[in-house]
Amino acid sequence: MEIPIGEYVVVSDALSYTLNEKKKVKEGKNKGKEYLDTIGYYNTIEACLEDLIQMKIKKSDAQTLHGLIEDIGEINKFIRGQFRKARGKK
Repeated sequence: MEIPIGEYVVVSDALSYTLNEKKKVKEGKNKGKEYLDTIGYYNTIEACLEDLIQMKIKKSDAQTLHGLIEDIGEINKFIRGQFRKARGKK
């Protein structure tokens, strides 16, 4: 299984789920080529997605509780949108 979620990709094998971030090579002969940078390995899909949500929250630059709540709402919309997109819905 390989599931893109925005700038991230969840890959699974028989033993685990791997959360990766899409990145591009910045220098050299492969400049501009996309690759997957591993963030972590997980026993369950729930743990993998929870870590993705937590990472996005930690990247927030909110300065107030209200701002953080708004950012969490946006992250929620992002995740739901990705699921709708994956199911072929708009």
